[in-house]
Amino acid sequence: MRHTYATKIYLLAIGLFTSLCSYSQEINDTFEDGNITGWTEGTVGHWISSTDSPITGSNSLKHNVSSTTGNSYISQSISGLDLAAQDVTWQFNIKNGAWDPSSANKFWVYLTANESDLGSATVDGYAIGVNLSGSTDALTLWKVTNGAAETALITTSINWNSSQLRGIRVTRSTAGNWEIFADADGGFDNLVSQGTANNTDYTFKDFFGVYFKYTSTRAGFLWLDDILVQGAAPSPNPAVTFDSATSNETETDSNFNTTIPVTLSNFAANVTVSVTVNGSSTAEGGDYTLNTNSLNFTSNGTQNISIDINDDADMDNETVVLDIAVTSGTADLGISTHTITIEDDDLPEVRISEFMYNSPSTDDEWIEIFNESGGTLDISNWTLEYNGNTFTFPATTNFSNGSYFTIAVGSNGDGTYNNDNSFTPDFNNLSVANSAVKDTNSTNKLGNTSGTITLKNSSGVTVDVVTYDDGHVSSTDGNGTTYEIVATATDNASTSSNWQASVINGGSPGRISGSTWTGATSNSWTTASNWTVGVPVATSDVSIPSGLTNYPVISANTTINAGVIASGATVIANATVTGNFTYNRSLSTSNWYLVSPPVSGDTFQAVIQRNTFATGTGSNIGIAPYKNDGTAWDYKTNSTTGTITSGQGLSVKLASSGTLSFSGSLQSTNVTYPITQATNNFNLVGNPFAAFINLGTFFAGNNAGQLSEQTIWMWNQATNSYETKMSGTHAAFEIAPAQAFFVSAGAASTNISFTTANQSHQSDSFQRNARPELTLVATGTKGKSSTQLFFIDGVTTGFDNGYDGSVFGGLKSTFQIATQLVTNNIGKDYAIQSLPLDNLNRQVVPVSLRAKNGELIDLSISSTNLPQGTKVYLENRETKEFVELSENATQIKLTKDHEGIGQFYIHLSSKTLSTAPITKDLHQISIYQSSKNSLTITGLQSNQATMTMYNMLGKKVNTTSFSSNGVRELSIPTLSSAIYMVVLETAEGTVQRKIVIQ
Repeated sequence: MRHTYATKIYLLAIGLFTSLCSYSQEINDTFEDGNITGWTEGTVGHWISSTDSPITGSNSLKHNVSSTTGNSYISQSISGLDLAAQDVTWQFNIKNGAWDPSSANKFWVYLTANESDLGSATVDGYAIGVNLSGSTDALTLWKVTNGAAETALITTSINWNSSQLRGIRVTRSTAGNWEIFADADGGFDNLVSQGTANNTDYTFKDFFGVYFKYTSTRAGFLWLDDILVQGAAPSPNPAVTFDSATSNETETDSNFNTTIPVTLSNFAANVTVSVTVNGSSTAEGGDYTLNTNSLNFTSNGTQNISIDINDDADMDNETVVLDIAVTSGTADLGISTHTITIEDDDLPEVRISEFMYNSPSTDDEWIEIFNESGGTLDISNWTLEYNGNTFTFPATTNFSNGSYFTIAVGSNGDGTYNNDNSFTPDFNNLSVANSAVKDTNSTNKLGNTSGTITLKNSSGVTVDVVTYDDGHVSSTDGNGTTYEIVATATDNASTSSNWQASVINGGSPGRISGSTWTGATSNSWTTASNWTVGVPVATSDVSIPSGLTNYPVISANTTINAGVIASGATVIANATVTGNFTYNRSLSTSNWYLVSPPVSGDTFQAVIQRNTFATGTGSNIGIAPYKNDGTAWDYKTNSTTGTITSGQGLSVKLASSGTLSFSGSLQSTNVTYPITQATNNFNLVGNPFAAFINLGTFFAGNNAGQLSEQTIWMWNQATNSYETKMSGTHAAFEIAPAQAFFVSAGAASTNISFTTANQSHQSDSFQRNARPELTLVATGTKGKSSTQLFFIDGVTTGFDNGYDGSVFGGLKSTFQIATQLVTNNIGKDYAIQSLPLDNLNRQVVPVSLRAKNGELIDLSISSTNLPQGTKVYLENRETKEFVELSENATQIKLTKDHEGIGQFYIHLSSKTLSTAPITKDLHQISIYQSSKNSLTITGLQSNQATMTMYNMLGKKVNTTSFSSNGVRELSIPTLSSAIYMVVLETAEGTVQRKIVIQ
């Protein structure tokens, strides 16, 4: 987009500014002169002033590399600036091509750097861009030290996607106040502030430039234009600003006062500044008292805003956001917003976190306490009073921060429940986290209907107290579910709203529990009404059940203690989530399934310990990755160790139907997984997210050029066969969490990508398209196999990537039915072949069969949406018979081994076909090189034919006479790699084809 008018206005403003201030312009390059004179390239030729899709005018600076992976930079000196004495402005337009930034494809613009080599490991400076650290696509201003991100100064709300154009302006004052502005459609006529910060660590002003890291499919697709770098002496206008944008306070048990400084400089006349509280503040009205409503400046100087921080009853961390505005006089605003973060102090050091007061079948009852003090506590001689009994903690009992201590009470109380829900009868090692002790008085028990539990320190001061009865949680009594405190509970509270049934696996250890997701209002994780008892906090356990309408989206960095995601439930993490999640996937049979962990960081040893797999030959168990080196399944044993890589697929078989569990962190960044060709192209990969991914988007993104065909193969445990899904015919298909599938690598060593932007919440239903479809099914003594024909507008009778899906070749089957291409056939078997809809009733499709001599095979069809009157016939060219499969199945006994096409063909016709002579269609004949010294001819029916080959100079190089009944392989001499003309002469006519001999 060309912003001609806005650009002119901007230049006039620059001219006026020049007349008023001391001013230096270091770079002002629109690249309209067609060269990059004055710029230094890391590698000569990597950048160019290009007319290819310029941002403005007729030329833009463009990356000039293609089809290779690497990094490039270009820089220019800005040594005439003085960051200590000048306010500096950097301005430029930037756009990327049709690719979404990732850890492998990223760019950042160095505003100022201490050396021209922007890829150096020693470069220091400030840079704005995406993915400088990690793989977040948020446009961010970084302080860079030794070539790496040190501090994120400003993180904007701009999530950089594919094909984006932005006009960017960054300003820095002599005081080190930074601000980012952005124009959403390029240019500088609608700039909006994206945030402010203060940093004065670096004041050097040596070089400006851009650094670009890219893969082969992204090379060449980055443009910059209208680059302006200039400095000017600070404005002589009066200016008023907060001295800083943020501050922190810690709440105490009494009210206290704090002050926030505001400074006026370049005083010319009296200035009045209003002070207000921004509505984005999270603190409640009673949590603070603003004592200053305005400031009156009669000279240069600093005045303070006074605010009282009040002690409150809740346990929440809060913010008070203050705004200043000039209400009288004239002054430029610097930092106009200040955020005070208030850390709460009301969490108790030790809390009663869970208890079982009426075990359903035994007297196994317990009380659990939790240490959230921030350090290890000596709780020697502390007491726990319950039901008229007193338990005293032994001497030298050290209680680790973040740990749980279980006191088993009752005659059968004999152990501890650990963080991983295992039960350990160990009461001696009391210094270890999550340990336990037993009240040895076997008659001491909790009241089965009501009671009070009191925790006291060694001085007898009450630390926590809980009063309970059956009215608190009706489901607790008698069914074994424990009673745990929730995240929003206040100290010493005992009302029913502060307690709930345990949400993690129905039992101990209890934790300072978060809540259960209901999705009652929206998908927002931070909306309280979407939870049973409020938004989870750092000590919370959460549960995401199945069968809901709304599922959570996490948009900001979040910390919890632990979480469980039920089978069929989904969670989208668009920000970092700290805390372990268990993902449960229900497997309805003990058959084999292809799965992939929808969390990161799980290990083989943990998965094997957590789940019960079927046993196999020797020590093998039912879990195996796939190896495409010819050995296929890499079966694991009970002693296998190692991390499961995100994106890796596994084949699993449980000992019995049930739940398969994975445990780890939610994946919140893009995942790149390596794939290879090796012995075969096939690689077992899987959805690494706890949400659905769309198949069409999966193929359209970074993976567009990484695969040999846009097809995936999924194992159907019910039919014991692979299902084929493609980008064209199944673009709307959603791949579920924990689902693995095969892909075919398009290069010897490459990667596929799973992008966070492709996540969505879906139901488990999938609605088929209303296209005409035909399924041919073969059933024999060796098994059952099927192949499909789709009829779609716009496809051809040759290969259409994304619409024709080959048979899964990672494991060879002894019994298989498929089809081969109607034209341009190269002998490849297809599980799905798409054919033109407008030619549906004139198609003759070669059927490929793999089966042994003597096999008795039943052939049948099923179809949907075929045009009325269309009949499906199976042609047997050996017996010269047509059988109408539309009405009946047919049974065939094979008289030879089959390994391809030649005998059987599918005809679709609105006419009745019989044993009349076969119609010859020379257009369906295909010729291809099937080995170094052979050609294969398919689709030809002839008792006498001649094949002659000519080189491109017209010289005859080979002649062969032969007969063919649909497919024939012919020997040829050893020939040089080149293009040759093949002429087939038959009684029905002559066919010419160009082929490439390699």
